Amino acid sequence: MSRPTIADVAREAGVSKATVSRVMSGRSEYMRDATRERVEKAIKRLNYRPSSVARSLTSKRTNTAGILISDVGNPFYPEVIHGVEDTAFQDGYDVFLCNTNYDEKRGMAFVRSLIDKRVDGVLIMSSSMSDRWLEELARNNVPALVLDWEVKNAKGNLCLLRVDYRRGVQQAVDHLIELGHRRFVHVSGPIELRTSRWRQRAFLSALKGYGIPEKDILIIEGDLRIDGGRAAMQVIAQQKGRYTAVFCANDLMAMGILSEARAHNIKIPTDMSVIGLDNIWLATQTDPPLTSVTLPRYQIGQTAMQLLFELMKNPRAKDAEPLFSRLETGLTIRDSTAPVPD
Repeated sequence: MSRPTIADVAREAGVSKATVSRVMSGRSEYMRDATRERVEKAIKRLNYRPSSVARSLTSKRTNTAGILISDVGNPFYPEVIHGVEDTAFQDGYDVFLCNTNYDEKRGMAFVRSLIDKRVDGVLIMSSSMSDRWLEELARNNVPALVLDWEVKNAKGNLCLLRVDYRRGVQQAVDHLIELGHRRFVHVSGPIELRTSRWRQRAFLSALKGYGIPEKDILIIEGDLRIDGGRAAMQVIAQQKGRYTAVFCANDLMAMGILSEARAHNIKIPTDMSVIGLDNIWLATQTDPPLTSVTLPRYQIGQTAMQLLFELMKNPRAKDAEPLFSRLETGLTIRDSTAPVPD
């Protein structure tokens, strides 16, 4: 049986297609009650649902948005995506999820696919991206929001959402200093990523405020994955107890540190304190539970979608400066930190 159409409803109710359309769009205030009721009963009998394609032709909107993320397997993203989807759903929007896998060419392919799907807006939340994505979206008049990215000379229907790591990282350093630590390791993310550099800069700046120079800090470049943390711990273990506190650029690497420490008979936090960043749900399940800089992940997704709606409803001029918004971080203290060993 074929899907019922608006013409079928009109025929069933004995009215015109325009009358059915007015009832469906809520513009039936000047219509007789009996007519409206006939149309509503016909819609129910036929189980009619209007075509989203037809609606988009009329409204010039598809009620869809796209979101590009780096790695669908990264535990950072689920709460962010929930925040996006919950906010989108409240406004009747569907969301296309695109996993770039840190690949700029793959990301550009997704951008073009989303443009072809005529999405109303795009959220870019990939830690590895290209300004060319934004140029492509701008050429096609698609509003965009970008998370944690420095966009130079960008103008138009664009919003930049920044997570301010400084407050949470400062709290992490304050906490370690209060525990007596003075010998630090930083396991960074890939240094070509802006977010890795911002997190490292925040950590080094906070330590500088306590008179601890960068030259006294062991910096190990990681890969934001558990195996990267394990590899970093192997380097730290070779230092024979020289360092007493480790700050990792994300929780996954911190989890790798905790796992590998056991292989080297290093007790966390008795011998060494460890702090991660992201405060993913797995941070409560590690042994010991992980102290972590907290990112408001659900709020990131929620705020991002709200700001994208703002761009959709009130488009900015092509020469306008981008909207800018900032979210703060904090610190959640658990059992992976303790006073410096004697």
